[in-house]
Amino acid sequence: MKVRIEHSGPNEVFASDSKPRELYRPVLEELDEMGVEGWEERTGRAHEKLLAEQREYGIREGGKTHPTDWFPRLISASDWERLERGLAQRLRAVNEFLRRLEAGKEEVVPREVIESSGLYDVSVPDRFGEVPTRQMGFDMVAVESAGSGEAGAGWRYLVIEDNARMPVGAMSMSRMRALTQEVFPESYAALRVRSLGDLLGRLGEVLRAASPLPDPTLAILSTGPDDQYYLDHHLFAEQTDAILAERHEVELDGEGYLIHKGTGRRIDVIYERIEEGRIYDDLPKLIDSHLEGKVRAIFAPNVNIVDDKGVYPFIPQMIRTYLGEEPITENIDTWSLAVEEDRRYVLEHFDELVTKSRSGWGGKDVLIAPEESRETIEEFRKMVEENPIKYIAQRPVDFSTHVLCDTRNGEFTLRDSYADYRVHALAPDPETVEVVPGAMTRVAAPGSRLVNISSGGVMKDTWVLG
Repeated sequence: MKVRIEHSGPNEVFASDSKPRELYRPVLEELDEMGVEGWEERTGRAHEKLLAEQREYGIREGGKTHPTDWFPRLISASDWERLERGLAQRLRAVNEFLRRLEAGKEEVVPREVIESSGLYDVSVPDRFGEVPTRQMGFDMVAVESAGSGEAGAGWRYLVIEDNARMPVGAMSMSRMRALTQEVFPESYAALRVRSLGDLLGRLGEVLRAASPLPDPTLAILSTGPDDQYYLDHHLFAEQTDAILAERHEVELDGEGYLIHKGTGRRIDVIYERIEEGRIYDDLPKLIDSHLEGKVRAIFAPNVNIVDDKGVYPFIPQMIRTYLGEEPITENIDTWSLAVEEDRRYVLEHFDELVTKSRSGWGGKDVLIAPEESRETIEEFRKMVEENPIKYIAQRPVDFSTHVLCDTRNGEFTLRDSYADYRVHALAPDPETVEVVPGAMTRVAAPGSRLVNISSGGVMKDTWVLG
């Protein structure tokens, strides 16, 4: 088996001497036993099942599915225990931040950061409710720490981004898990992988808990068949007995309640999956309906202030101030240019840092200064100096790599590639946080650090070991 470890990032599967880490021995041994022919047969079946699922729901163009690598990523039980506690703590702090924001008592995030955010509409009153965000996705990376060379344990996990509005990945996790354990059945059993359980059913229960009604009607609002995640919307609606509706298929009645035109049913809880624009742009009175409690919006207007990169630096202080605890899971070293002391530091060390626009996404509006020319750095610096509150800066992180499994000339090739995690947490009530034991891993194309699917990345399943 060929192993290509070419990048500087520490690899989770192989140690620095290219020897397999103990954690991954069952997977590597099963891969070796199945051979190239067995691998291609098993992964071919998995691909065909994904295609069949797409065709069943009317997606018939071509033979493509979401790009997937079938070699699983593993998290040891000891690493997961700390990670689980850290993310539960983080979601509790975020929800307390939103409650205080609604009550006008928020004291951690500078008001100018909130009011200057493109994700916050000052004209809309905040109404987040007792559980402001019931589902969050945390984007994370692993960095090497003492003990990471032994049995695969000892990695440190850093949150790089918080996603409180429409965090995708739960459906992908569920589908990948069903298929990856068929590709590696022996490893899956031997490693005692923690089950995802009925992840989608549980998510549906958590969403319905937003309504005080005993059996509320849930609707998933989608852009429609042109949305890249439409199949996910379809499957989620089917598995949670929810209405799947597009913008034009819902309306407000004379009393201000949201109605599904096709069935005439009153909608009690809306789970918006509209990527461009908002349902409130089409139905402006829907905000009044939400404020009056006639419909419960899972992603309430302004809740996505949490997603603003300008709020991210303040979450550790939220934990200290509102929970009276020290953060268990850390941020990357980050400076807010809205804070004078931070701004001075960033401008003095500009060519050493990664500077990001608060409104950028998918790798856009980012300067990785150590990798850029002097001219590019100075151009970006001028933009930052003109409007510093719109930016944050971070210290570059040498995060971990995983492997992409490929076959060439009848042999396996494992290529070293940078990877991150999307971990989901659910909050069914004010006191409870459930961190889903798994993750959607995104792996960058070899030679790149951009893990986004739109930038050539692929997905893979993540197994939490028991």
